[in-house]
Amino acid sequence: MNTEIKKFAVLGHPISHSLSPQIHSLFAKQFSINLEYKKFDINKDSFLENVKRLKHEGYYGLNITLPLKYSAFQICENLSERASLCKSVNTITFEDKNIIGDSTDGRGLINDLDKKGINIKDKNIFLVGAGGAANGVIYDLILNNPKKIFLTNRTFAKAIEMKAYWQFFADKHQVNLDVIDSNFKTKFDLIINATSASLSSLEPPIPLTAFDFLNVNGSCYDMMYGIKTPFINASYKKTNSVFDGLGMLIEQAAESFKIWHQLNPKTIDIQVDLKNL
Repeated sequence: MNTEIKKFAVLGHPISHSLSPQIHSLFAKQFSINLEYKKFDINKDSFLENVKRLKHEGYYGLNITLPLKYSAFQICENLSERASLCKSVNTITFEDKNIIGDSTDGRGLINDLDKKGINIKDKNIFLVGAGGAANGVIYDLILNNPKKIFLTNRTFAKAIEMKAYWQFFADKHQVNLDVIDSNFKTKFDLIINATSASLSSLEPPIPLTAFDFLNVNGSCYDMMYGIKTPFINASYKKTNSVFDGLGMLIEQAAESFKIWHQLNPKTIDIQVDLKNL
């Protein structure tokens, strides 16, 4: 094993529930990397101060989770195109004097969908939510050439704003964008819940009638994990092809690991390993 200790951390608020230290430790074992990975509960007001402190303390990089991804976007001197367009950073790399930002959430979602046998090329996707989580993954959804992405949000004006913001990028990749409220007419191949509605509501974030428009071989995906959300419960009334976001969490962590170590960890058994810790 390499004796040099490489230090990393995840920052967020709250952070006690984070599985990132366990996931990255499991990845590191695959390559005999001597890794230290901590988690810090940080608020927005002290975010920049703490990032600078950790950089000074010799950390190689940081993962950023809610509610700090936009704050991370604001402080990075260099951004990937993905992070720049999404206005979200979940992976910081310290390189010389620079703070470099990237976003791996979208790639994590796509990689998890691939592993679950869900191909979105030429398909209709219903993306629920127009906040940071939805904007953090739509870049990669568009890159993977679905036929159409339908957007909605509890505050419908935000869905309209999101469509306007992403329209040029979608047109560039020949992907149709549309917004829908409750007037469903088109069948969906995949419904993705990118809201945190289940934290404050016992009802799914879309009308139950929306699930009637899921194709017979369609799937439902909730980006949240760790709880059986109202969205997931409603999805099971229509299909058994229902997934939570744990696989996405692992896959986005793998993309961060790749950025930092230039190594591609195996993710297939990580969910089982996490349950055995």
